Amino acid sequence: MATRTFDPLGFRARVGPVWFLAAATLSQTGMSFVQQGIVVMGVYFAALYRLSLAQMGLVTTALSLGVMVSMVVMGAAADRVGPRRLLFGGALAMSFFSLGLLVVRGFYGVLALLFFLGIALAIAPASGTKAVFTAFRDRPRGMVMGIRQTGVPIGALLAASLLPRIVDSDGFNTVFWVFSAELLILGWVFASLMLPWPKRPLAAASKGFDWRLLASVWRPCLVAILLVSGQYLVLGFTLSDLHAVHHLTLARAGLVLAAAQLGGGIGRVVTGIISDRIGGRRPPVIVACAVTAAVMAFVVAWLPDHTPFVLLLGIWLVFGAGAVGWNALTMTWAGESVPAQNSGFAMSSVGTSAFLGSAIFPPLFGAFVDATGHYNWGWALLGVVLLTAALLTWIFSRSSTSPSLTRSG
Repeated sequence: MATRTFDPLGFRARVGPVWFLAAATLSQTGMSFVQQGIVVMGVYFAALYRLSLAQMGLVTTALSLGVMVSMVVMGAAADRVGPRRLLFGGALAMSFFSLGLLVVRGFYGVLALLFFLGIALAIAPASGTKAVFTAFRDRPRGMVMGIRQTGVPIGALLAASLLPRIVDSDGFNTVFWVFSAELLILGWVFASLMLPWPKRPLAAASKGFDWRLLASVWRPCLVAILLVSGQYLVLGFTLSDLHAVHHLTLARAGLVLAAAQLGGGIGRVVTGIISDRIGGRRPPVIVACAVTAAVMAFVVAWLPDHTPFVLLLGIWLVFGAGAVGWNALTMTWAGESVPAQNSGFAMSSVGTSAFLGSAIFPPLFGAFVDATGHYNWGWALLGVVLLTAALLTWIFSRSSTSPSLTRSG
C-alpha cells in the first residue's frame, strides 16, 4: 500500500508524491502557525487589554468566524478554478492582513482585523486539501491526508514553543512580520508545484448546485463541530490553566501545550494509516479518537494542583493525540462521500463546521470557568461533549445512507 501511495508513476504534480506532500504539509504548517498561534497568544491579548476569560475566547472566535464564513466558498472556488491559482492569490491576501496587525489599535479593531485575516486564511486549507486529494486520486488517501493535516498540530506546536519567547523578548510586532513572510513564501512554493487546473466545460461550470451533496456530508460536519471543542480548548486554555492552577511559568506551560500538539501530529498520521488498513473506514477510528480525548479531559479535570511536570507532559501528549488526531479523517470521510469534482466543497464544509465549533466552544468554556471559578468543571464538560461526538459517530457508522452520487475514487 505504501509503495503504491508514493509511486511517482502517474502522479499529478510537477514533483513526485513525497516532495509534493512535504510542500503541502509545510503550507498547512505555515497557516496553522498563524491561526493556532493567534489562539496561543490569547493570554497575551488578555494581559494587554485586561480581558476576562470569556473575552479572551473572542480572540479565537473572531478568527474562526472569518474562516467559517469563507471556507465553503473557497472550497467551491478550488473546485472551479483549481487550487494553484487560488493559493497564489490567497498567499498575498494572508500576508497583507498579517501585516495589518502591526498598525491596528484597540481590542475591537484587533477583533475586526482577525475576522478578515480568517477569511484569507481559509484559502490555505481549502486549496491544500483539494490539491492533495486530487494528486493522490486512485491511491489510499487516509495516511497522506493525515500527514498533510499534521501541519495543524505542528504549526500549533511551533507556536506554543516559540511565540511566548518571541513576544517576551521582541514584542508583538516581530511575530506579525514572521507571520506575513512565512505565509507568502510557503504558499507560493506549494502552489508552484501544482499542475495548472483544466478548464471546466461551460455546461459543467454553469450547472446548478446539487443539493444531494449536503445529504452526503452533514454527518462528518456535525461530528467535526463537536470534536473541535477538544482541539481548541486544549490549545486556548492549557496555558492559563497550567499557569493559574498548576503554578507553571508560561514558558513551561508552553512546553506542555507543545507536547499536546506533538501527540496530535502523531495521532493524525497513525489514525490515517489505521483507517486505510481497515478498508478506508474512517468513523470507527474517529470514535477511538473521541473516546481517548474524553477520558483525558476527565483526567485533566481532577488532576492535583502540584502534579509533576513530567506527568503533565505525558497526560497532555495523550490528550492531544485524541483531541487533535481526528481532523483529517472527517475531511477524508466527507471527500470520499461525493463525486471527485465536488470534493473541495465537501472537505471545506467539514472545515467550516470545525471552525463553527471553534467559534462557539472557547467563549462558552471561558464563561463557564469565569462563572464557576474552577477549570475542572470546564474540562469535565468537555469530556461529555466529546463522548457525545463519539456516540453520534458510532451511530452514523451503523446507519450511514446517502443519495445516489458517484463517490470519489
